[in-house]
Amino acid sequence: MKNLIKTGQKIFMVPKDVKGSLSSNIENIAGTTITLNISNADIKYYKLGDVVEMFTIIHDGLLYFKPRIVGIDNESNTIKAEFNKEKYEQLQRREYTRIDIDKEFTLKYGEDSVVCKCLDLSAGGMKLETIANLKESEDYPIEFSLESKIPIECFFKPIRITTKGKGKTKKYIISGRFIALKNIDKIAIVQYCFKKQTENTNK
Repeated sequence: MKNLIKTGQKIFMVPKDVKGSLSSNIENIAGTTITLNISNADIKYYKLGDVVEMFTIIHDGLLYFKPRIVGIDNESNTIKAEFNKEKYEQLQRREYTRIDIDKEFTLKYGEDSVVCKCLDLSAGGMKLETIANLKESEDYPIEFSLESKIPIECFFKPIRITTKGKGKTKKYIISGRFIALKNIDKIAIVQYCFKKQTENTNK
């Protein structure tokens, strides 16, 4: 565990009774327990025994784990979260969950904006369909939203481009990665993908 997280590292958390993510820093690591600083306004969202989703950015990806709250100190505004010793595999780096999706969004193409359709999505990037002939050598500003109305803004770098159709019906299928994606937006995408994946599994 100490090889993956360290004192002072920023953690994003998703308590049971709040939407979105709260952030904190690791104050101390002792065995399988971490101590986290929580703001006075946010500590009310945590309860003893709750299992809390946590995310953090590591050098080669995103780390996702689900510790249990074992201590709450309202005077120092800290919580203690403990990992299950028999489930260290939850601390291993996960590939970004990729889901099929059918959403339209705006991409800036030269002086104009073009509407594209997202075919699949992960926190690392997306595959899209568009009439715009994008170039692998360029990064393109994009803006899209998930379940909330808050837009996610970053750049899209094409990696693989194929075509379908001919003439006026010709479209480009482009797989690419996100550039300059904010950590909080990356967390929002991860949450959204996990949620959709769970919904699809339970159908």
